[in-house]
Amino acid sequence: MTGSDRARPHAPSAPPPPPWRKVLATTIRLWWQRHVARPLAWRITVGALVVALVAASATAVVLGLRSAPGPSQAAVTKSQDPATDTAAVAAAAQYRQQAAAWVTAQVDHGAIVACDPLMCATLQQHGFPAAGLSSISAASSDPLGSGVVVSTAAVRDQLGSRLTSVYAPTVLASFGSGQGLVQVLVTAPGGAAAYRAALQSDVQARTGAGRQLLGNHNLGAAATARQQLAAGQVDMRLLLTLAALAHKYRLTILGFSDAGPGAAPSIPLRAATVTVAGTGQLRQVLAFLRIQRAPLLPLTSVSGSARAQVLQIEFTAPSPLGLLAQG
Repeated sequence: MTGSDRARPHAPSAPPPPPWRKVLATTIRLWWQRHVARPLAWRITVGALVVALVAASATAVVLGLRSAPGPSQAAVTKSQDPATDTAAVAAAAQYRQQAAAWVTAQVDHGAIVACDPLMCATLQQHGFPAAGLSSISAASSDPLGSGVVVSTAAVRDQLGSRLTSVYAPTVLASFGSGQGLVQVLVTAPGGAAAYRAALQSDVQARTGAGRQLLGNHNLGAAATARQQLAAGQVDMRLLLTLAALAHKYRLTILGFSDAGPGAAPSIPLRAATVTVAGTGQLRQVLAFLRIQRAPLLPLTSVSGSARAQVLQIEFTAPSPLGLLAQG
């Protein structure tokens, strides 16, 4: 060995290359950590956080709903459309006023009118005598003893189906509709069935009397009036009065009226508009009418000019039944 060889250190030998299986395993491990393990862990973490937040929010909402006081059904109903409620109340008040005005003008002030307390007060305000009003309430649960019942929502709630099936089966007049409906009904003292039978008999008697009256040569009538006489649609008090007048005076019937709005078809017409031949005879006719006694004492009025005066003969409601049979 030369000197130069002794002075130079030995170079380390290169390490043997790792086995190819280890290299492959390391590569797969690094790839998995970078591309799968970290993103998957991130996704799991984020998903868990989202689920936790949603669950917490739902719990808070449920607890809030349970603890918050809910509105009553009446409040919910009222809040749906308060304008409709206000309009319904105003309409009901208007119907009461209309009915009270009609009853005061058309119903006999000697009759007893059954009504709820509010309706009775309205009738009294319109001038119907307080002594003729009978209040229907919990203390007085039926309209017996009255001649007329004013049917309102309060009365219908109090009496139910008995109102028309037992106490008052026939409509004299009707105002409005729905819950605010106000009807004026005729009371049936002997019950609804007996009243209907008596009313049917009265219609037959009116028909016969009306057709007889059409044969009187002192009585003329417009076409519609003739049809109403022949059909039994005229009040018996009016028929008896016209028969008495036509026995001595020449009359012309211009028309019959005074059926209440929405009245039952069997309810008779209680007013007649007539002309009398001659001014002197008109005065005699008025004098004759004014000395009559109930139930044949009518309300009378005269209108028109001196040369063409018209006489109105009117009877109050309700119409009595069976007058012809009573003589």
